[in-house]
Amino acid sequence: MPRLIVLRVAVLLMVVVLVGRLYELQIITGDQQRFGETPETMNRRYLTVPPRRGEIFAADGRTLLAESVPIYNIAIVPGRLPSRSEDAERRDMVLARVSQIATLTSTLTLSPTSALDVRPGLRDDLRGIATLPAITAGSPLTVTIAPDDTLRALSLSRTYSDVLRINNPIEQQIERQDIRRYETLIIKEDISSELALVIRENSNYLPGVLVVEGYRRRYPASAAVPSLSHTLGYIGRVNECELVAENPASSWLTSLSNVISHASRCGLIRKQIDPGSIGQPPYQSDDRIGKDGLEASYEAQLRGVAGIETLLVDALERPASPASTLRPVQNGDNLVLTIDVAFQAEVEQIVRRWIAEGERRRQNVKEDYKRNYRPITNGIAVAIDPRDGRILAIVSVPDYDNNVWVDPARVADLQALLAPEDPLVAPLLDRAIAGQYPPGSTLKQFVGSAALQDGVITPETKLRDPGLLRLIERSGIEFILPNSVRSRDNGELTVVDALRLSSNVFFASVAGGNDQVVNIDDKAFRTEGLGIDRLVEGLSWFNLGRLMGVDIAGEAPGLVPTKTWKAQTLRESWTTGDTYNTAIGQGYLQVTPLQLVAAAGAVATDGTVYRPHVVSAITDSDGNVVSTITPEVRAKAPVDPAYLAVIREGMRQSVTEGLNIAARDECSGLSIAGKTGTAEFGPILTPDGKRRQTVKCF
Repeated sequence: MPRLIVLRVAVLLMVVVLVGRLYELQIITGDQQRFGETPETMNRRYLTVPPRRGEIFAADGRTLLAESVPIYNIAIVPGRLPSRSEDAERRDMVLARVSQIATLTSTLTLSPTSALDVRPGLRDDLRGIATLPAITAGSPLTVTIAPDDTLRALSLSRTYSDVLRINNPIEQQIERQDIRRYETLIIKEDISSELALVIRENSNYLPGVLVVEGYRRRYPASAAVPSLSHTLGYIGRVNECELVAENPASSWLTSLSNVISHASRCGLIRKQIDPGSIGQPPYQSDDRIGKDGLEASYEAQLRGVAGIETLLVDALERPASPASTLRPVQNGDNLVLTIDVAFQAEVEQIVRRWIAEGERRRQNVKEDYKRNYRPITNGIAVAIDPRDGRILAIVSVPDYDNNVWVDPARVADLQALLAPEDPLVAPLLDRAIAGQYPPGSTLKQFVGSAALQDGVITPETKLRDPGLLRLIERSGIEFILPNSVRSRDNGELTVVDALRLSSNVFFASVAGGNDQVVNIDDKAFRTEGLGIDRLVEGLSWFNLGRLMGVDIAGEAPGLVPTKTWKAQTLRESWTTGDTYNTAIGQGYLQVTPLQLVAAAGAVATDGTVYRPHVVSAITDSDGNVVSTITPEVRAKAPVDPAYLAVIREGMRQSVTEGLNIAARDECSGLSIAGKTGTAEFGPILTPDGKRRQTVKCF
């Protein structure tokens, strides 16, 4: 009896040893062993669980402008599929069924094609499921199989296995993406809930196939109010360069290596260094990322934080345990904007009406050569609250419906958007923040402010405006500057009068001086003016020619030209004529509409230029406020409030007594102060119909 007990114990020990050895062989060491991890964790792998993207609301906090609609996706785990080496027939059947369910197209390859001659039944069988193309001797024949005929094609490939091979698109996708066998591969997005239920109920017949939840981005208001699209932006699949930029490096050496290795394709990339970033990177190759607008500028807040799951794998990298949560997923936060949709829609319609009216007037001008200009298609409007920089409406026309980026059914619309018939229309360009234009006479309010503050003039100073300025440049060349609207003699003007009449002569004089002018009386007020250096400084008080820091991706800086800029760029010296051109908002000067409206807001208040912003608050998925956007000062013009009041009076008179009839109180229903501007931009057409290639703006 004792011997029998000993024998039983010995057998039991042998079984335990064999089981332990089998475990060691089946569950192998991964990367963790090289880093000295314990045997209990050396077989562990990690999976990233993507978060659900946050939503974007209008100013009321209820109207959805961007939402993440839940969808079902068909996915596979390669390691859970039947093995090709162990059960190829069952694997092919599973993939064929999934291809048919997901409506994916397969192909059949016949080689050699001479089999069609020696096997008459093969030709008939192929014709039953596909259209046979012309056959080229010596070349394999490949035919396309409709999804409904996938199982029949699989059956044929087995019947004629020596000459016929089925090419399953899922198998090809597995090979192409080269994912790890324990990872999940999406093969079909946005299936119906009924189909998702069928797949789940038949999971025993579809090993390795599962339904995973995802989301599809949708912009509910963009179709009706397409001017929202530039502001909202869109999302898309992350590309190679974005992966390099967004995934932090563990050290400066790794960062340098990544940047250099991708420099030929991506240029120089700013890459974050995070010593604790070893492990799962924030972005995977199949992730989506904000590409433009708010979707890009608030990517970190909208995306959320990916969760991490862990599981065990065997020697062939196949899942050997269920996944367990290591870090729960944190869905993205929501944005609440400063934009009211109804107001945005009204502003958009006003812009469209004036574009149409401008085109109507262009076509009805008397001079034939003026009708040869390009059709008027572009318009911009920006409305902000000058007290804090909140953008109330922002419109750039032409615009587009940003749903084309996320709706697979609108591929044709997307292609038309990417390759418009007229490339100069450029509907993807947000001209409100990235269009750079000469501001024309709208600049005069800032030139007048700088001249008053620097003591070049006082509110009572009167300058002679004979209708044009005529001077002899130091080079001996005569320079003539006409007035903006009419070249008649306007007499002596104060700065208020000059704003009312939009006198080019006045503002060119206070900026570039009139001491060299030969067509004014010596008894008139003479001044050397601000000069270009002080003029540039005065414009910088209002942040012109600099980024405003708006929270919409894609802003351009504009350009305030200087002596150094002209010398370096054009290899020419600065002239008084250049200063004149700059002072009336032309020449080399360029600003964005956003810069102009923010700077005008400073004149309307106390000289403070606030950073324009369209986001007022960030909330979590439950609607709780995470943070609010507080007003941020971008610049502070050191102009005496009394001088700003003088400028405002001139702008008020330009409406009440000037040519801006439509803005008067009896027409608009509002008490408006403003400044219009017209700038020569692009090639000039002459009465003989020829295009003048070089343009000198006065």
